Formats: sequence, C-alpha cells, structure tokens
Amino acid sequence: MSEPTLADHPRLYATEEQLARLARAPSTPLLRRMQEQLVEETEQYEAGPADVPLRSGHNAHLGRARRMQGRVVSLLARWRQSGQERFRRAALDHIRTMAGWEYWSWIAWRRGDPRPEAIFDLSYGENSATLAIAHDWLFGSLSGEELALIVETARDRALRPFLHVVREGEAGWFGREDSNWNSVCAGGAGLLALSVHEDLEEARQTLPLAEESLEAFMRCLQKTDGGWTEGIGYWNYGMRYAFMYLLSHERATGRPHPLLEPPETRRTLRFAPDFCPHGVPCSFGDSNHWAPLPFHCAAAERLDEPAVLYRVLSRLEEGGGAGGSWPNAAEWLVLLSRSEPRAPEPEEGVARLYTGMDWGFLADRMPEPGLYLAVRGGTTEVPHGHRDLLSFHCVMDGRAVISNVGVGEYLDTTFSPRRDELFETTPPSKNTILINGVGVTKPARVETEALRHPGAAGIRMDGTGAMGESREGPAAEFCGRLFLMLDGRAFLIVDRVELPFEGRVESRMHTYAEANVGRDGAELERDGVRAAVRYGCSVPACLHRALSAPTTPGRPSTMLRWCTDGLEREVVMVTLLCRGGRGRAELEVTDGHVVVECSTPGWTHRVELTPELRFAELK
Repeated sequence: MSEPTLADHPRLYATEEQLARLARAPSTPLLRRMQEQLVEETEQYEAGPADVPLRSGHNAHLGRARRMQGRVVSLLARWRQSGQERFRRAALDHIRTMAGWEYWSWIAWRRGDPRPEAIFDLSYGENSATLAIAHDWLFGSLSGEELALIVETARDRALRPFLHVVREGEAGWFGREDSNWNSVCAGGAGLLALSVHEDLEEARQTLPLAEESLEAFMRCLQKTDGGWTEGIGYWNYGMRYAFMYLLSHERATGRPHPLLEPPETRRTLRFAPDFCPHGVPCSFGDSNHWAPLPFHCAAAERLDEPAVLYRVLSRLEEGGGAGGSWPNAAEWLVLLSRSEPRAPEPEEGVARLYTGMDWGFLADRMPEPGLYLAVRGGTTEVPHGHRDLLSFHCVMDGRAVISNVGVGEYLDTTFSPRRDELFETTPPSKNTILINGVGVTKPARVETEALRHPGAAGIRMDGTGAMGESREGPAAEFCGRLFLMLDGRAFLIVDRVELPFEGRVESRMHTYAEANVGRDGAELERDGVRAAVRYGCSVPACLHRALSAPTTPGRPSTMLRWCTDGLEREVVMVTLLCRGGRGRAELEVTDGHVVVECSTPGWTHRVELTPELRFAELK
C-alpha cells in the first residue's frame, strides 16, 4: 500500500488562513489583551538566553518542556506576525538548546538513565509537539542545517524512543483509555509524525501506532457519556493533545477523522464548563482547576457547538485562559474566531448525570447558575482519584460555599504506595459521610441515579458497599445519600445510615467562607454572598467546628461536623443549604419513612421519602 499524500505545510491544527490572523490588528479588547501579552513575552524570550532553567520540585523536566513549548510557539507566532527574523532565529536557538538537553524526562533523570529510549513520558510528548509545530510553521523558510536540526532531533530524541517503548511493551500508557498520558504521549508523537511524514521512515511507522493508542482514549468517552474520570484539570491536559492531533490529522489528510464523529466526542466539550460554573472549579480528584484553552475553541467550531463556544469565550472574557506555560496568547490569536456566538437559551432546573462515571450536578439554571451543586459517585479506581465518593461542591451566586479540600502540590508521596495516607486524598478531607470516624474504603463503588419529582430534582447514591468492612463484617447495612434541589430555591441533602452495631455517624463539610457556627446550623459569607446551613437529625446531634490540617501549609478549611451525640444504629441526617441567613429543616422519621419540611422566608417545601431514599407518598 502506498503512503498517503499529505497536505502542504502548514498542515497541522492551524491553517494558513488562521496564521494570517496574526498580522491583523486585534479588533476586540480580548484580542488586544492577547496581543499585548504575546509582544511582552516574546521580547523577553528573544532578549534572554535560549534556554528554560530547571526548577526544583515534582516533574521538573515536564515543566521545562512545557515552558519551552510556550517560548518556541510564541516566538514563531511573533515572527509570522511581524516578519522580524530575530524572532525566527530565537525560536531555532531554543530548539537547538532543547535538542542538547541530556535528559528530557524527570523520571529518567531520577533513575540516572540518559538514554533517549529509556522512556517516552509526558515531557517527551510535549517536546514532540513543540518540534512538530516548529517544523510545520517554519517549513519553507528552513535552511538545510535548520531542517536537519529539527528532523534529526525528531528522529533521535522523539520518534525512535516512541517506537522503542511501544514495541518493547514499556509504554504503560499505550492504548490506556482513562489516562491523560495516552493522549499527551501518543498525540505529541502523532503530531510530529504528521509534520515530518515525508522526511522519516520512523514517522510513517509512528502514525498508525499513535492512531491505535488514541482510539482507546477517545472511545472511552462512550463509556462516560463524554465525561472524564481524571477531572477537569486533566481533561484540559489530555484533550488538548487529543484534539490538536485529531484536527491536525483531518487537515493533513483532507478527510474527517472518525474519532470526531461520535456524539460523546461532541458532549465532552461540555464536561469541563459543566463542572466549573462561573470559573469556580467543582471537580473531583487531584487537579480541580480549569481555564479555557484555544484548542477548546477550535474543537467547538469544528464540531459545530456554538453553545460550548459561548461558554468557553465567556469564561475567557472573565479573565481565565490567558496565562500558563503553554503558548496560550499566541494560540488564541491564531484560533479564536472573529465572529461571536450567540448566547444559548438558559436551561432551567437542571439535574445532569454523566452516566458510566456517575458524576453529576444540580443547578437552578445553566449555563449561568445561581445555585449549583456537583456530586461524585462512581468508583475510586480511576487515575488521580481520591476516596471522595458521596462528596460534593456547592456554589451560590458565583462563589464557592462548600468545597472539598484538594491536593495543594505534588510530592513524592502523591504517586507512591502511601498516597492514600495523605489527608487531601482521604474521606476526612471531603464533604461526605463518616461512620465511626472513617468514610468510603478503596476500592469502592457508589451506585448513582437521577430522580425527578414535582418541584424537586435529585441525584441518589447508594454507598452501602463503599463503606467496606468493619470489626464483625460490613461497616453499614445501609448507607444512602440523596441530593435534592427544591423549587430552584435550596439544596437538601438527606443521609440515612443503618449500622450492624451502635456507632457514631457524621456528616462533614468544608468551607473557606467566613463561618458563624451554632449548635444546629451556620451562617456563611464569602465575597458578599451569604448562605445558611441548617441541620436536622433523627437522634440527638450537634454541630462541631474544627480546622483542617492540609499537607501543604496554607489556609485551612473550616470543618462543619454534624455528629450524633451518642452511638446509634439507625440515623437520618438532613442538611439544608440556602441563600441568606435564614432557613429551617424539620425532620420526622416514622417506620423508616423520612419526611422533611424545609422553609425560608416566603417558601416551604415538604419532601416524603422511603427508607431507601426514594420519593414516596405516605398514607
């Protein structure tokens, strides 16, 4: 079979027409902000040394690779924008430096193994993408020596190591469906293979392997309804390289890529904005942060998702997405469409569950919710996961009211056998249920379903098995949690626990708001937003205040610990979250049936539930 004929350069994700945008005067305040940032950064890069110093800390060589990509691509964008040879020359000087680095990998450096084929990890993937973009954007201007520099570096430092670790079975990420390593490594190598396809046999051998690996990554979205179990931060990282590669493949071959066709690929573009209302991250696991990146805009345009494009650009207008080590300012200037999408019609009373991964959220409206609550079901057995099943985040009027405690920094323990001892990965750092001082075990799964009732939208979780074993057997005979949004006015959380023997039950929450704590409730205030927390319990209970002890010293969260006074076998707890400083939650339990009456000034809602925490009408 003959090799395919690929399009002329530039053939990757940025077209010649898009690159030509760089030379046009920015027409909006947003583009002017990006232009100012690009000019300021590239003047510094061109005037300074053509190297990125290593910094101490976790995965230092990956950080260096990412900052180098930011420098090289920004310098090339400035060259195409201004026509000034000094920026082109500076970009090539940076590539020469990168080619001469003894170690491309922090992992190989720690092992003391400088062989290029010792590993192909994330830093290799990002460096491969840097070489690919440089070759693509510089093509036609390269001298023989400059072309040889890029092609030989691509062969010796990137593609041969890629082929070696894949063929020798040393690439644990290859074909893995649930890890950002797959798309960064295979996507970076695939981008490079597309760009230097005619120059190297290794490129032609790499391309089908990159395709094979990425297919598993993208097909995984069919199991998660478009969600991503590593969370919104790693969604950004993994999908950046996946979509950059897929868009590049389409341009290079002139054919639609089949991995862009499934509906779940379109739906995944909503995932990160869904779990970051008003820029407040409400994800789970290690990397709970998100800012829009240029690839998101390009993918939304390609897949004809104007509502997603509007949400991404709205967040960008609010100030997110311009910083970071990647060449964001340059790529926004290249990829940002000059036409503004229309605002989507708001959706009222939203209860959305990403089936397969069992993350969900409740909101009074989307995409600009006033009341919002994100919940975590599913399994602990996901990369970058915590023991945070049954937990949640709550946002009111654009401010985080209740937040899980997250990982502050990566340490040698973070990805070691002792990971689960770190406070931030354990149930005590989460907004969840604790039984006799402990929460969900590992491995564990929580079954999750969405429920509807007049005036109420909810997500129900059964965490009985997730509580694991105790002294005489299962820790709980039943452990259920029901999250309800009532009339778009308030959130109600109902917890019901049955124990085989008497024990202590706690419903724990964390907040970074100012908290005024009483015996059965608290008033919270953050940046002028006021919220009320009101509790109820079927047995005597009291609210206790404590402070968290994060591994990375800093501002601790305030713990709200709603605890039974004594040891009990059957407990029902309710938590009402509402705006303002006033609210009430009255609880009645009869033969296991649960009746809760919630009220704020001018509003009342009565909820009747079965012992399994499903909607019921009492006779």
